[in-house]
Amino acid sequence: MKGHFLIIGVLLIIVSILISLNIFFQQSLQMEVAQEFSKQQQLISQLIAHNIGDFIRLRKERVLYTARLLSNIGIKSNIDRLAYDVLQSRHSVAANFGILNERGEVVHFEGNKESLKTLSPQIVKIALNLPDGQVRLIELQTILYLLTPVRSNNGTAAAIFLSLDVDEIISRFTSKLDVVDKGNIWIMDGNGTLLYHAIQTAMVGNNIYKSNTSCVKCHNSFEAEKKIVEEVSNKTGKYIAPAGEDKILSFARTGDDLSWIIFVSSPFSDIANMTKQSMRLYSYLIMSILITTIVVSAALIVFNRKRIQAEEISKRQEAMEKHAAELEGKVKERTAELFEEKEKLNSIVSAIGSGILLLDKNGVVRWANPQAENMAGLDLVGRSCEELCSECEVSSAHTQDNIETILASNLFGKQGQFYQVTTAPIKGVNGDTSGYIRLIQDVTEIKKMEEQMSNSEKLASIGRLAAGIAHEIGNPLASVFSFVQILREMEQDEFKKDSLQTIYFHINRISETLKQLSGYSRMPAVESRQCQVNDVIETSVNLIQYDKRARDIVIKKELSANLPPACIDANQISQVFVNLILNAIDAMPDGGSLTIRSYEKENSILIEFEDTGTGIPKEKLMKIFDPFYTTKEKGTGLGLAVSYNIIKKMYGTLSVNSEVGKGSTFTIEIPMNKNT
Repeated sequence: MKGHFLIIGVLLIIVSILISLNIFFQQSLQMEVAQEFSKQQQLISQLIAHNIGDFIRLRKERVLYTARLLSNIGIKSNIDRLAYDVLQSRHSVAANFGILNERGEVVHFEGNKESLKTLSPQIVKIALNLPDGQVRLIELQTILYLLTPVRSNNGTAAAIFLSLDVDEIISRFTSKLDVVDKGNIWIMDGNGTLLYHAIQTAMVGNNIYKSNTSCVKCHNSFEAEKKIVEEVSNKTGKYIAPAGEDKILSFARTGDDLSWIIFVSSPFSDIANMTKQSMRLYSYLIMSILITTIVVSAALIVFNRKRIQAEEISKRQEAMEKHAAELEGKVKERTAELFEEKEKLNSIVSAIGSGILLLDKNGVVRWANPQAENMAGLDLVGRSCEELCSECEVSSAHTQDNIETILASNLFGKQGQFYQVTTAPIKGVNGDTSGYIRLIQDVTEIKKMEEQMSNSEKLASIGRLAAGIAHEIGNPLASVFSFVQILREMEQDEFKKDSLQTIYFHINRISETLKQLSGYSRMPAVESRQCQVNDVIETSVNLIQYDKRARDIVIKKELSANLPPACIDANQISQVFVNLILNAIDAMPDGGSLTIRSYEKENSILIEFEDTGTGIPKEKLMKIFDPFYTTKEKGTGLGLAVSYNIIKKMYGTLSVNSEVGKGSTFTIEIPMNKNT
């Protein structure tokens, strides 16, 4: 029996050690997570403090700069421009700017007139006692004052003040920060007065040195805050303070004469909850070992009454413990390997930059990575392939171990986008197809680059061909043209004169075509200069508005009034505008409307020509920029090709969207910062 109790005691000691290690490991993990979380909170508080400090520093520099200018030009000078420079950021933070003379009278004021009622009469006295070149910051609960004196050369003195709304300053630098469920952000001045609290807004205005019963809802005491307020040397730090529950507290000071302290805190219980999930499996393992120990101990007491049975059970127990230890080691090893592989797979899937779908045997989406859902703009799980794209159904060829790749143009219902879709089967242990994996890549830009390269090659080839044709035919055609003119003037017979007139007319058409070919092959160099795109549009519209073809056409102009100047060749781009307008008019033989738009997008200027004409079939859209390709009966097919080449030389792009029966939209995109 003593041997039995010895074994039971050893097992209980082992279990106690495992439980202790579990508790120690959980506490260590909680502290590490808390430290990392505290670092992030500290960065947030430092960022807010740094931004507010920079904001105040910039306002001080502007006030000081204004004072220096006024001391030179005189206080009675026109200072509207200077006031505008000081208040140029007032659209984001309410500010008031004013100048007071020695008697406290308002010389100039910009801002909210109501704020004059709360103007302190001590401002002039404080400002005039300051030396030249010094700005004084006065902190109130709701307003910050920046004061500086102005002493002109004629001996007059005045005070400049800039008042800033405290709530708007705080809102500007904290509104975009998310607040933790039980955590919060608050700001306190150097006197211990609460200026901002993300959750307890009713506590704003209270002072930690004068706290009442309403201030202890989330704090047992304010000793930690008092220590931080009174500690002047440290500008940043962190503190785990006792409160209704322990919280991780990080803080930072703004500096630059502003005594604000920014606090960021989070409950320590939230950090502890993060580690509970990871410790659950380990706790289950400890419980299983404890239960196993109890069962084994009970079995030893019952079945080891006889010496021989006790020895056999002891041997079996030793073997069982050894196997359990090995199994536990293997489980931990495999768990670590699985976790590592899972993290690798997640990293690969997240960084691959393409959409990935897992489909079942029927082609229904069972899983999609974030990139795929961003492409689609909707939740893909549970949707069939045919619902997403009629071209993307699951092919039976996959059962033959084939990997299928298609180019889809209507995936997710997005027109004008091209996607390369690669599908491969997923095989089970017995070789049967259990599902499919699908890789989706957006190749729209690649297709556009291929089209542009193709058009560029065609334009270059046609240019060389046009130059040769114009040279070889031009000279003999000039001789024929001259002799026809001479014969037409000499001939008296009416029939022959009419025949020569017909020959003259057709030779003239050939000559005009050769001129266009020659002009296409020898396009003038781009002479770019800064000009307004809207002015070029107005000039181009004026050129054709009296054309008889435009009588039944309503031309609408939606031009942005704030377009910056662009570096372009006005003459050549006007040629493009006129060509696009005439093409739109030709597409509306029975009348319609043409809308011309101009607007700014990112770093480019976009000009759109939208008509309500007959539209262009989809199969012809890829060819309309090809030289000599035209849908008109009398067209040469060079207008759009020349326009495309002109826009390309200005580092821009010319594209088209069209729908039969509804009209077409030609879009020109010109970079603003490209010095052509």
